Amino acid sequence: MEKNHAGFGHSHAKAILIGDHAVVYQQPAVAIPLLNLKVTASVQAIASGQTIILGEQAFDLANLGADLEGLRQLIIALLENLVEPDQPFLLEVQSLIPQERGFGASAALATAITRAFFDWTRQDLSQDQLNFYTNLAESISHGSPSGIDAATVSAVEPVWFHQQQIDTFQTNLEATLVLADTGVRGQTVRAVNIVKDQLKKNYEPTWGAINHLGQLAFLVKEALANNDPKTLGQLFTDAHKDLQILQVSHPKLDTLVNAALAADALGAKLTGSGIGGAMFSLAENNDQAQKIAVALKQAGAKEAWIQPLSAAH
Repeated sequence: MEKNHAGFGHSHAKAILIGDHAVVYQQPAVAIPLLNLKVTASVQAIASGQTIILGEQAFDLANLGADLEGLRQLIIALLENLVEPDQPFLLEVQSLIPQERGFGASAALATAITRAFFDWTRQDLSQDQLNFYTNLAESISHGSPSGIDAATVSAVEPVWFHQQQIDTFQTNLEATLVLADTGVRGQTVRAVNIVKDQLKKNYEPTWGAINHLGQLAFLVKEALANNDPKTLGQLFTDAHKDLQILQVSHPKLDTLVNAALAADALGAKLTGSGIGGAMFSLAENNDQAQKIAVALKQAGAKEAWIQPLSAAH
């Protein structure tokens, strides 16, 4: 390792297009990389200390808070395997991804940091190694991650997840996503437990919605591959209705979905765990996307982002 050599890594956010919650019950899911919401990391040797700068805040590795335990364990593993456990370093991370909105923020941080450490030590990084280190951090942060986040935050194509297998596929879709943050943190554990509870109380409609989400996932993949944005939009809106049946939506999510549809979006749905968090809508082109973004902010969105889908293939 050269004394003055810095290592650099990057990653991006992800959004689940279809399969939210249903994937827990062995239904397929489609996720896409959000290339405009980026994370960058740089690491270099310093004279003393093990310092991490996240945004504007500086931490010592030993003093990272419990909410960052996944990252702490990741960095310890990278140091042990690539350099020395007590190697002094400065790690700087900048992220545009909002936390706890279903955008894969923690997986993206882990991916960018892993890439930076491998670049710093001039070692080749395989996809399997990258997935291993990212899932190491994710398993501490989230218990038993599905692997969707880890796969998608390092991918440049849509990801198909089915029967514990993860594959990327190409899309020819000419359309634009508009994503919006409700400003309410997503509540993953609560949402998962609500679905479990609904299966006990109202089995038939709940299981019917889960199965229908699985059927929609196959159709979403097909519409993405066939450049059929109008069909895709309707599939998204249908999926949101299923997620409402599962009772994982939220008044703010429903307000934003309705605002997007009123602004002539092709379709709209929540993304991620629900009970807050984020939603997205599908626009035919960038001009329409700009109008939808304005409508979403007027309807109370904390933030809105535009992601051309043509950039994700």
